[in-house]
Amino acid sequence: MRGHERSGLALALVSAVGFGLSGSLGKALTDAGWSASGAVFVRLSGGAVVLLGILAFVRPGVVAAIRADGGALAVYGLLAAAGVQVTFYNALIYLPVTIALLLQYLGSILVIAWVWVVRRQPPGSRTVLGAAVALIGLALVMQVWNSVGLPWEGVVWGLASAVCQAAYFLVADRPGNRTPPLVLAGIGMTIGTVAVGLLGIAGLLRVVIDTSAMGVTLGSVDIGWPVAATLLVVVTSVIPYLTGVAAIARIGAARGSLVGLLEVVTSAVASWLLLRQVPTAVEILGGVLILAGVALTNTARSAGVAEPEPGAR
Repeated sequence: MRGHERSGLALALVSAVGFGLSGSLGKALTDAGWSASGAVFVRLSGGAVVLLGILAFVRPGVVAAIRADGGALAVYGLLAAAGVQVTFYNALIYLPVTIALLLQYLGSILVIAWVWVVRRQPPGSRTVLGAAVALIGLALVMQVWNSVGLPWEGVVWGLASAVCQAAYFLVADRPGNRTPPLVLAGIGMTIGTVAVGLLGIAGLLRVVIDTSAMGVTLGSVDIGWPVAATLLVVVTSVIPYLTGVAAIARIGAARGSLVGLLEVVTSAVASWLLLRQVPTAVEILGGVLILAGVALTNTARSAGVAEPEPGAR
Protein backbone atom coordinates (compact mmCIF):
# COMPACT_ATOMS: atom_id res chain seq x y z
CA MET A 1 0.00 0.00 0.00
CA ARG A 2 1.39 3.39 -1.01
CA GLY A 3 2.06 6.13 1.49
CA HIS A 4 -0.75 8.43 0.37
CA GLU A 5 -3.23 5.55 0.62
CA ARG A 6 -2.10 4.73 4.15
CA SER A 7 -2.43 8.37 5.15
CA GLY A 8 -5.85 8.51 3.46
CA LEU A 9 -7.10 5.51 5.41
CA ALA A 10 -5.74 7.01 8.64
CA LEU A 11 -7.50 10.31 7.94
CA ALA A 12 -10.76 8.50 7.13
CA LEU A 13 -10.46 6.63 10.43
CA VAL A 14 -9.97 9.89 12.34
CA SER A 15 -13.02 11.31 10.58
CA ALA A 16 -15.20 8.29 11.42
CA VAL A 17 -14.13 8.31 15.08
CA GLY A 18 -14.82 12.04 15.38
CA PHE A 19 -18.30 11.77 13.92
CA GLY A 20 -18.98 8.70 16.03
CA LEU A 21 -18.46 10.68 19.25
CA SER A 22 -21.09 13.31 18.39
CA GLY A 23 -24.03 11.30 19.70
CA SER A 24 -22.55 10.73 23.16
CA LEU A 25 -21.58 14.39 23.55
CA GLY A 26 -24.96 15.62 22.33
CA LYS A 27 -26.76 13.18 24.62
CA ALA A 28 -24.74 14.36 27.62
CA LEU A 29 -25.77 17.96 26.93
CA THR A 30 -29.46 17.18 26.41
CA ASP A 31 -29.53 15.06 29.57
CA ALA A 32 -28.14 18.09 31.45
CA GLY A 33 -30.93 20.38 30.29
CA TRP A 34 -29.96 21.60 26.83
CA SER A 35 -32.51 21.09 24.09
CA ALA A 36 -31.65 19.00 21.04
CA SER A 37 -31.86 22.10 18.83
CA GLY A 38 -29.62 24.00 21.27
CA ALA A 39 -26.88 21.39 20.88
CA VAL A 40 -27.33 21.50 17.10
CA PHE A 41 -27.10 25.31 17.05
CA VAL A 42 -23.81 25.28 18.96
CA ARG A 43 -22.35 22.51 16.79
CA LEU A 44 -23.40 24.21 13.53
CA SER A 45 -22.44 27.75 14.50
CA GLY A 46 -19.05 26.71 15.88
CA GLY A 47 -18.28 24.64 12.80
CA ALA A 48 -19.45 27.48 10.53
CA VAL A 49 -17.16 30.01 12.20
CA VAL A 50 -14.10 27.78 11.79
CA LEU A 51 -14.88 26.73 8.21
CA LEU A 52 -15.72 30.28 7.12
CA GLY A 53 -12.36 31.36 8.53
CA ILE A 54 -10.66 28.70 6.43
CA LEU A 55 -12.65 29.74 3.36
CA ALA A 56 -11.65 33.38 3.87
CA PHE A 57 -8.01 32.25 3.86
CA VAL A 58 -8.02 29.81 0.92
CA ARG A 59 -10.78 31.53 -1.12
CA PRO A 60 -11.85 28.57 -3.31
CA GLY A 61 -14.39 30.50 -5.41
CA VAL A 62 -17.06 31.07 -2.76
CA VAL A 63 -18.88 33.90 -4.54
CA ALA A 64 -18.90 32.02 -7.85
CA ALA A 65 -20.27 28.92 -6.12
CA ILE A 66 -23.07 30.90 -4.45
CA ARG A 67 -24.06 32.48 -7.76
CA ALA A 68 -23.98 29.24 -9.72
CA ASP A 69 -25.21 26.86 -7.03
CA GLY A 70 -27.22 28.95 -4.59
CA GLY A 71 -30.32 26.76 -4.63
CA ALA A 72 -28.41 23.55 -3.94
CA LEU A 73 -26.42 25.24 -1.17
CA ALA A 74 -29.69 26.33 0.45
CA VAL A 75 -31.09 22.79 0.29
CA TYR A 76 -27.86 21.43 1.74
CA GLY A 77 -27.89 23.95 4.58
CA LEU A 78 -31.54 23.35 5.48
CA LEU A 79 -31.66 19.57 5.17
CA ALA A 80 -28.15 18.08 5.14
CA ALA A 81 -26.69 20.45 7.74
CA ALA A 82 -29.55 21.60 9.99
CA GLY A 83 -32.21 18.98 9.28
CA VAL A 84 -30.08 15.90 9.73
CA GLN A 85 -28.71 17.13 13.06
CA VAL A 86 -31.99 18.41 14.49
CA THR A 87 -33.72 15.12 13.71
CA PHE A 88 -30.79 13.01 14.95
CA TYR A 89 -30.43 14.80 18.28
CA ASN A 90 -34.20 14.68 18.84
CA ALA A 91 -34.04 10.93 18.17
CA LEU A 92 -31.45 10.68 20.96
CA ILE A 93 -34.07 11.85 23.45
CA TYR A 94 -35.94 8.57 22.91
CA LEU A 95 -33.36 6.12 21.54
CA PRO A 96 -29.88 4.86 22.40
CA VAL A 97 -27.17 6.64 20.39
CA THR A 98 -26.26 3.66 18.23
CA ILE A 99 -29.87 2.84 17.30
CA ALA A 100 -30.52 6.46 16.26
CA LEU A 101 -27.39 6.44 14.11
CA LEU A 102 -28.32 3.13 12.46
CA LEU A 103 -31.70 4.58 11.49
CA GLN A 104 -29.92 7.60 10.01
CA TYR A 105 -27.70 5.33 7.92
CA LEU A 106 -30.79 4.07 6.07
CA GLY A 107 -30.48 7.26 4.03
CA SER A 108 -28.37 5.26 1.57
CA ILE A 109 -31.33 2.93 0.96
CA LEU A 110 -33.66 5.89 0.39
CA VAL A 111 -31.25 7.22 -2.23
CA ILE A 112 -31.48 3.91 -4.10
CA ALA A 113 -35.28 4.09 -4.04
CA TRP A 114 -35.24 7.71 -5.28
CA VAL A 115 -32.86 6.96 -8.14
CA TRP A 116 -34.91 3.90 -9.11
CA VAL A 117 -38.36 5.56 -9.02
CA VAL A 118 -37.60 9.17 -9.99
CA ARG A 119 -34.59 8.83 -12.29
CA ARG A 120 -35.65 5.51 -13.78
CA GLN A 121 -32.27 3.93 -13.05
CA PRO A 122 -32.94 0.41 -11.72
CA PRO A 123 -30.33 -0.86 -9.25
CA GLY A 124 -28.21 -3.94 -9.83
CA SER A 125 -28.72 -7.23 -8.06
CA ARG A 126 -25.97 -6.52 -5.52
CA THR A 127 -27.57 -3.21 -4.61
CA VAL A 128 -30.99 -4.83 -4.19
CA LEU A 129 -29.41 -7.51 -1.98
CA GLY A 130 -27.74 -4.85 0.16
CA ALA A 131 -31.02 -2.96 0.57
CA ALA A 132 -32.84 -6.16 1.54
CA VAL A 133 -30.19 -7.07 4.11
CA ALA A 134 -30.33 -3.56 5.59
CA LEU A 135 -34.13 -3.66 5.85
CA ILE A 136 -33.99 -7.03 7.62
CA GLY A 137 -31.49 -5.47 10.02
CA LEU A 138 -33.88 -2.54 10.54
CA ALA A 139 -36.68 -4.96 11.42
CA LEU A 140 -34.44 -6.59 14.04
CA VAL A 141 -33.30 -3.25 15.51
CA MET A 142 -36.90 -2.02 15.74
CA GLN A 143 -38.10 -5.43 17.01
CA VAL A 144 -41.22 -5.16 14.84
CA TRP A 145 -42.67 -8.31 16.44
CA ASN A 146 -42.67 -6.63 19.85
CA SER A 147 -45.52 -4.24 20.65
CA VAL A 148 -43.35 -2.56 23.30
CA GLY A 149 -40.26 -2.15 21.15
CA LEU A 150 -38.62 1.17 20.36
CA PRO A 151 -40.54 4.39 21.15
CA TRP A 152 -42.38 5.49 18.02
CA GLU A 153 -41.29 9.11 18.54
CA GLY A 154 -37.63 8.09 18.36
CA VAL A 155 -38.22 5.94 15.28
CA VAL A 156 -39.97 8.85 13.50
CA TRP A 157 -37.12 11.24 14.33
CA GLY A 158 -34.54 8.63 13.28
CA LEU A 159 -36.21 7.96 9.93
CA ALA A 160 -36.58 11.71 9.36
CA SER A 161 -32.82 11.91 9.90
CA ALA A 162 -32.38 9.26 7.20
CA VAL A 163 -34.47 11.38 4.80
CA CYS A 164 -32.29 14.42 5.50
CA GLN A 165 -29.12 12.37 5.02
CA ALA A 166 -30.48 11.09 1.70
CA ALA A 167 -31.00 14.73 0.68
CA TYR A 168 -27.27 15.27 1.15
CA PHE A 169 -26.41 12.39 -1.16
CA LEU A 170 -28.80 13.65 -3.82
CA VAL A 171 -27.52 17.23 -3.59
CA ALA A 172 -23.97 15.93 -4.03
CA ASP A 173 -25.14 13.89 -7.02
CA ARG A 174 -26.83 16.69 -8.95
CA PRO A 175 -25.70 17.17 -12.56
CA GLY A 176 -22.89 19.64 -13.12
CA ASN A 177 -21.90 19.83 -9.47
CA ARG A 178 -18.59 21.69 -9.22
CA THR A 179 -18.92 23.25 -5.78
CA PRO A 180 -15.79 22.56 -3.69
CA PRO A 181 -16.51 20.43 -0.60
CA LEU A 182 -15.24 23.11 1.78
CA VAL A 183 -17.60 25.66 0.25
CA LEU A 184 -20.50 23.22 0.49
CA ALA A 185 -19.78 22.56 4.18
CA GLY A 186 -18.94 26.14 5.21
CA ILE A 187 -21.87 27.81 3.46
CA GLY A 188 -24.17 24.92 4.32
CA MET A 189 -23.34 25.12 8.04
CA THR A 190 -23.85 28.89 7.94
CA ILE A 191 -27.28 28.53 6.35
CA GLY A 192 -28.13 25.78 8.83
CA THR A 193 -27.09 27.99 11.75
CA VAL A 194 -29.26 30.86 10.52
CA ALA A 195 -32.21 28.52 9.91
CA VAL A 196 -32.07 26.94 13.38
CA GLY A 197 -31.63 30.36 14.99
CA LEU A 198 -34.60 31.90 13.16
CA LEU A 199 -36.84 28.89 13.88
CA GLY A 200 -35.84 29.17 17.51
CA ILE A 201 -36.69 32.88 17.64
CA ALA A 202 -40.03 32.15 15.97
CA GLY A 203 -40.77 29.49 18.58
CA LEU A 204 -40.90 26.66 16.04
CA LEU A 205 -37.81 25.00 17.50
CA ARG A 206 -36.93 24.81 21.17
CA VAL A 207 -33.39 26.19 21.29
CA VAL A 208 -32.17 25.98 24.89
CA ILE A 209 -28.48 26.50 25.71
CA ASP A 210 -28.34 26.29 29.49
CA THR A 211 -25.10 27.90 30.66
CA SER A 212 -25.94 26.95 34.23
CA ALA A 213 -26.29 23.27 33.35
CA MET A 214 -24.75 20.84 35.79
CA GLY A 215 -24.15 17.14 35.43
CA VAL A 216 -22.83 17.04 31.84
CA THR A 217 -21.56 13.56 32.53
CA LEU A 218 -19.44 11.26 30.41
CA GLY A 219 -18.11 8.07 31.96
CA SER A 220 -19.27 9.16 35.44
CA VAL A 221 -17.21 12.37 35.16
CA ASP A 222 -18.89 15.79 35.03
CA ILE A 223 -16.90 17.53 32.30
CA GLY A 224 -19.04 20.69 32.29
CA TRP A 225 -20.92 22.17 29.37
CA PRO A 226 -18.06 24.40 28.06
CA VAL A 227 -15.81 21.35 27.56
CA ALA A 228 -18.65 19.29 26.08
CA ALA A 229 -19.65 22.09 23.69
CA THR A 230 -16.05 22.66 22.59
CA LEU A 231 -15.57 18.95 21.92
CA LEU A 232 -18.87 18.89 20.03
CA VAL A 233 -17.67 21.63 17.69
CA VAL A 234 -13.99 20.78 17.28
CA VAL A 235 -13.79 17.00 17.70
CA THR A 236 -17.13 15.96 16.15
CA SER A 237 -17.52 18.60 13.45
CA VAL A 238 -14.48 20.56 12.28
CA ILE A 239 -11.76 17.89 12.59
CA PRO A 240 -13.78 14.99 11.12
CA TYR A 241 -14.98 17.06 8.20
CA LEU A 242 -11.51 18.36 7.30
CA THR A 243 -9.89 14.94 7.69
CA GLY A 244 -12.73 13.37 5.73
CA VAL A 245 -12.20 15.75 2.80
CA ALA A 246 -8.47 15.03 2.86
CA ALA A 247 -9.14 11.27 2.99
CA ILE A 248 -11.49 11.37 -0.01
CA ALA A 249 -8.76 13.12 -2.03
CA ARG A 250 -6.36 10.24 -1.28
CA ILE A 251 -8.50 7.09 -1.36
CA GLY A 252 -11.67 8.09 -3.19
CA ALA A 253 -15.28 8.41 -2.08
CA ALA A 254 -16.12 4.70 -2.25
CA ARG A 255 -13.37 3.54 0.10
CA GLY A 256 -13.78 6.62 2.27
CA SER A 257 -17.49 5.96 2.74
CA LEU A 258 -16.83 2.34 3.70
CA VAL A 259 -14.27 3.37 6.33
CA GLY A 260 -16.90 5.86 7.46
CA LEU A 261 -19.07 2.94 8.56
CA LEU A 262 -16.71 2.69 11.55
CA GLU A 263 -18.63 5.72 12.83
CA VAL A 264 -21.32 3.33 14.03
CA VAL A 265 -18.75 1.11 15.77
CA THR A 266 -17.24 4.17 17.45
CA SER A 267 -20.69 5.35 18.45
CA ALA A 268 -21.53 1.96 19.99
CA VAL A 269 -18.28 1.78 21.97
CA ALA A 270 -18.52 5.43 23.08
CA SER A 271 -22.15 5.14 24.21
CA TRP A 272 -21.26 1.95 26.11
CA LEU A 273 -18.21 3.41 27.87
CA LEU A 274 -19.45 6.99 28.34
CA LEU A 275 -23.23 6.63 28.70
CA ARG A 276 -23.54 3.01 29.88
CA GLN A 277 -25.85 2.20 26.95
CA VAL A 278 -25.48 -1.53 26.21
CA PRO A 279 -27.30 -2.89 23.12
CA THR A 280 -29.11 -6.21 23.22
CA ALA A 281 -27.96 -9.21 21.20
CA VAL A 282 -30.85 -8.70 18.73
CA GLU A 283 -29.96 -5.02 18.28
CA ILE A 284 -26.31 -5.92 17.65
CA LEU A 285 -27.34 -8.48 15.01
CA GLY A 286 -29.66 -5.96 13.38
CA GLY A 287 -26.94 -3.32 13.40
CA VAL A 288 -24.46 -5.69 11.76
CA LEU A 289 -27.00 -6.45 9.02
CA ILE A 290 -27.70 -2.75 8.42
CA LEU A 291 -23.98 -2.00 8.12
CA ALA A 292 -23.45 -5.00 5.83
CA GLY A 293 -26.35 -3.89 3.65
CA VAL A 294 -25.11 -0.30 3.43
CA ALA A 295 -21.61 -1.58 2.58
CA LEU A 296 -23.03 -3.70 -0.24
CA THR A 297 -25.01 -0.82 -1.70
CA ASN A 298 -22.02 1.55 -1.48
CA THR A 299 -19.64 -0.84 -3.24
CA ALA A 300 -22.23 -1.68 -5.89
CA ARG A 301 -23.51 1.84 -6.46
CA SER A 302 -23.32 2.89 -10.09
CA ALA A 303 -21.21 5.80 -11.26
CA GLY A 304 -24.36 7.89 -11.63
CA VAL A 305 -24.97 7.99 -7.89
CA ALA A 306 -22.74 9.99 -5.60
CA GLU A 307 -20.91 8.25 -2.82
CA PRO A 308 -21.50 9.73 0.62
CA GLU A 309 -18.63 11.83 1.86
CA PRO A 310 -17.86 12.41 5.51
CA GLY A 311 -19.36 15.64 6.70
CA ALA A 312 -23.03 14.98 6.09
CA ARG A 313 -23.83 14.52 9.75
